Amino acid sequence: MLTLADAGFAKAPALTPFSDCLIPGELLAIVGPNGAGKSTLLSLLSGYRRPDEGSVCLDGTPLHRWDSAALARRRALVAQTLTLGFDWPVRELVALGSEASPADVDEALDLLDLQAFAERGALGLSGGEAQRVMIARALCQLGLGHSTEDSPGRVLLLDEPTSALDIGQQQRLMRLLRRLAQEHRLAIACVLHDLNLAARYAHRVWLLERGRRIAAGAPHEVLDGRTLARVFEAELVACRQADGSPLVLLAP
Repeated sequence: MLTLADAGFAKAPALTPFSDCLIPGELLAIVGPNGAGKSTLLSLLSGYRRPDEGSVCLDGTPLHRWDSAALARRRALVAQTLTLGFDWPVRELVALGSEASPADVDEALDLLDLQAFAERGALGLSGGEAQRVMIARALCQLGLGHSTEDSPGRVLLLDEPTSALDIGQQQRLMRLLRRLAQEHRLAIACVLHDLNLAARYAHRVWLLERGRRIAAGAPHEVLDGRTLARVFEAELVACRQADGSPLVLLAP
């Protein structure tokens, strides 16, 4: 389990320390306005930045003390943009840096609806296609094809994974992430700008404002209309859908 113990940053970009954990089997959404600290928090959770205060531990061991190869098998980060210096074929890129078999790569390509692009060069992909390729690569990195009930907890971190996707792809991706979390006991945390995607698919939500986590809990507990209107400085209305999940709308 990935655990934060009073972890944060004192220097810019600052992040007020807090304690919590990422839970296997759960999809966590991290939301907040621009500049709230969402990507900063993701860099903390991934171990790419060490906290100025407190600690971030995986199975009780601080992330900076993990062997890099061992950590890579347990934690994967998908950034917002794909930066490549070489036009890798998609199939090779998905397998790059992992121990994935050809069957594992095919499974990842199938999950992300990428088989049609398998032999294409990655530099010719659209933004949405590239996002899906990097998610497939992260799944291979975590050894998803070898998961069992005894597999150690693994963490998948995604920074705005739906930003370049059309509405249908957004829906399919979020459904997939929720299913993968539950079926493979992954702890998945993703930064989202779309509050309704967070409301519909996340098990829990963390709401950030100006470098502070100001709310955490189930979507219906966190995505309160008055709070969101203040935090986002927008005129919003939050109502309840038939299943009890919140729906956030722009006020007329």
